[in-house]
Amino acid sequence: MLTPLRWLGTALAVVVLSGCGMYSIWNEVPARQPEFTPAPTTAAPDDRTAHPYTGELGEDAKCVKASKAVLADMELAAQVGGAITYPQGVLVKSNEPWWTVVVATAVHANNNGFTRDNVAEYAFFATSSPYYEPEDWETAGVTWPVTDNTESARMALACLKKLPAVKPDPGPKSPIDSYTGKLAPRATCREVSAELLAKLEQVGRVGGAITYPSGRMVRANKSWWTVAVATKVHPNGEGYTSDNVPATALFVTDAPSLRGSERAGAHYFPIKGKRDGAAAKALACLRG
Repeated sequence: MLTPLRWLGTALAVVVLSGCGMYSIWNEVPARQPEFTPAPTTAAPDDRTAHPYTGELGEDAKCVKASKAVLADMELAAQVGGAITYPQGVLVKSNEPWWTVVVATAVHANNNGFTRDNVAEYAFFATSSPYYEPEDWETAGVTWPVTDNTESARMALACLKKLPAVKPDPGPKSPIDSYTGKLAPRATCREVSAELLAKLEQVGRVGGAITYPSGRMVRANKSWWTVAVATKVHPNGEGYTSDNVPATALFVTDAPSLRGSERAGAHYFPIKGKRDGAAAKALACLRG
């Protein structure tokens, strides 16, 4: 986890005016990929207990325009996305180590009953150190909804209202495009069923010479699950050996989030190229 001093240095590098005057210059904060989880449920002290959030203004508090990465993580923390998105937002430093985040909401066409009439125009959050490297899923911060009646929330909201409205990014072209590889709050290791392993063998175009005897999966963003499977090479005449077949393979699917007949429409695809945070944890679960 990044220290408060490094966080403060990042915030002060953004050129904005204080909450007492007009806000004329807005810069995106560095778009490092954050990872968030709610407060841990173990006996370890929660940051909110050790350092209670007050919502008061931090020293030299400034308004900082939220990057797309931060907006995406607020959507993840609120478990929205799809029908409801956050097209823009503002961060303000509160008491250490907290930041207050205010986001504007957008409501998209949906079958869930969400409309502009029943979705608040703004949403408010508190977060600790919202910048993490993708592999830092083990030391993720804490994010939760807060009220709008604190000093830092009022300042952030005033700044947000001065920003010109923006059109939300268009939705993904296909469901697969919505996968980001970010871990869901409280993501834990889950065993992969024999049924899912068999399906992934079909997706991976293996079976016979190569099988997937075991696997572990973790919940990622939205309804996606990231799956790591172990491979096993059987005697064959096709030239496959443990030397030329990777020991593991990675996949993404939304099948575990679906029930009954819904699973007929499930999506499955392999992860290729750079591994993301969810993939890193799934592999750690498999090797664990």
